[in-house]
Amino acid sequence: MLDGLNPRQLEVAQAQRHCLAVACPGAGKTKTIASKAASLLAAPGSRVGAVTFSKDAAKELRDRILTLAGAGARARLIAGTFHSLGFRQIGRPGGKRRDIASDGDRIGLLMRVLAETGLNWKVEEAVPVIEQIKTGITHAIEGSPEAILYEAYEDALARNGKIDFQDMLRLAIAGMESGDIEPYAFTDLLVDEFQDTDPLQYRWVELHAAAGARVTVVGDDDQSIYGFRAAMGFHGMEGFATKFDAQRVVLGSNYRCRSEILAAADRLIQHNTDRIAKVLHAEKGAGGIVVARRFNDEYEDAAAAVEALKPLLATGQSCAILSRTNRVLDPIESVCRSYGVKYYRASGRSVLDQPEGALLCNLLQIVQRVKLNGLDAVLGYAGMSTRDLTALHNAMGATLVQKQKKDLVALGLNEETATAYRGFMKRLTEWQGLCERQFWSLALEGVREWMMLYVRKEAAERAIVATYDVISRLNGSFSERIEFLKRANNEPAPDALVLTTMHSSKGLEWDHVWITRSEENVVPDQKSPEPEERRLFYVAMTRARETLTITSIRKNPPTRFIHESQVPEV
Repeated sequence: MLDGLNPRQLEVAQAQRHCLAVACPGAGKTKTIASKAASLLAAPGSRVGAVTFSKDAAKELRDRILTLAGAGARARLIAGTFHSLGFRQIGRPGGKRRDIASDGDRIGLLMRVLAETGLNWKVEEAVPVIEQIKTGITHAIEGSPEAILYEAYEDALARNGKIDFQDMLRLAIAGMESGDIEPYAFTDLLVDEFQDTDPLQYRWVELHAAAGARVTVVGDDDQSIYGFRAAMGFHGMEGFATKFDAQRVVLGSNYRCRSEILAAADRLIQHNTDRIAKVLHAEKGAGGIVVARRFNDEYEDAAAAVEALKPLLATGQSCAILSRTNRVLDPIESVCRSYGVKYYRASGRSVLDQPEGALLCNLLQIVQRVKLNGLDAVLGYAGMSTRDLTALHNAMGATLVQKQKKDLVALGLNEETATAYRGFMKRLTEWQGLCERQFWSLALEGVREWMMLYVRKEAAERAIVATYDVISRLNGSFSERIEFLKRANNEPAPDALVLTTMHSSKGLEWDHVWITRSEENVVPDQKSPEPEERRLFYVAMTRARETLTITSIRKNPPTRFIHESQVPEV
């Protein structure tokens, strides 16, 4: 079961006391955990717990352990997420079992609570306040608005016989602390991604260690990127090792990155001070490429990325473009569409699925006269009421046409609405005339400008701009371009270019990685602590196996992280 482990991995697997395994990126930590669990299960009286942060990761870990240990060990292995294991505890005999509130239940309860208490908060503002109190990040002062909200919400849950997501773990911990709930009778407990534990999760582990379980925690403080979720990171790992006198083992062998990539990432992360010292070694050796590039604008950057990665995808190599935020992916997705490149947007919603993008396409088809209806949605977007639209259709039928202002007023429209309607219909006629003369770009620009007059939200503006950018880069009539857009090239596939954020890239890896918009006003994000932003960039860099390209556009200075990692500009 321990065959194939390197000396440091073997040291973790054979540790006979509490153990802190510090695993660098690509160190084979899952293999180490699975091997250790399987070897422990070989002892007849053992009972092993394996905890991860997601259901998919828990299933993968359970399967890997049982592949090594054999199906006979299934009854003595308990693998799951923190919350699923906590929920099982509160459902045991003696525990008070309640239904889990869905997101819809919780929103409904909060809406009633806010109305009853008179608190002038929105639901989306109330949710994080409650979550922070439940996870122990903050404590509400008695009589404060936060305390009033929390108490009223808890009363509402109780009245409805429900618990929420945080309660699964919170109630299990409260039960163990009071003696009403027994900890799991683990001989050994293995915890993956320990740097991501919040105070509640840390306490759950601590209580099992105090109950006699031998605990092995595996994680990397340099990859702690969830501070906004109260992940304890370096301090949690150090605290565990100190309190339980844990054996410390650094898994410094990286089996993923070429040495050039790993060295650059290591130079970067050493600028953080609160971290566990570690020496990294690239087992794959040299041969990687790490460069920084500058472009005139975001579309030149996106086009360069797609042109560089497309031929690599064609040879069966994996490629990804990473960004600090979802919005940075919008122009890249537009270029993928216009180039006809198969891609998968793994993070965030495609801007082309936004209603404003669909509306723009609908209007272009009306302009081209391939559609005769659909103006209701367009006029509604501009602010016309359903009552006014009904009056127009009652007078004109299915197809709306231009009318004199006095005739529109006679139908019941006020003068302002009548003027706006006439103005739009005049523009529509002009756009249709441009199409008939095949001045497609002028008609498209006119439609874009008109839609931007009525945009209300930033997401809607991005959807309009992205859809316009894609269509403007294509050739042919509007109907031909829109038909091209409908091609299903945004889905997971081995030969698809992955578009995702730095946060969502954690735990993944590709042959070739392109980190886009690496600029001072993008990353580090000023709303996040610089050490955490540096760790996030470190995670992004260490997703790459063979080549890493870090880009920025010239109107902004490159991120300081490029200088710190000493990546050369080409």
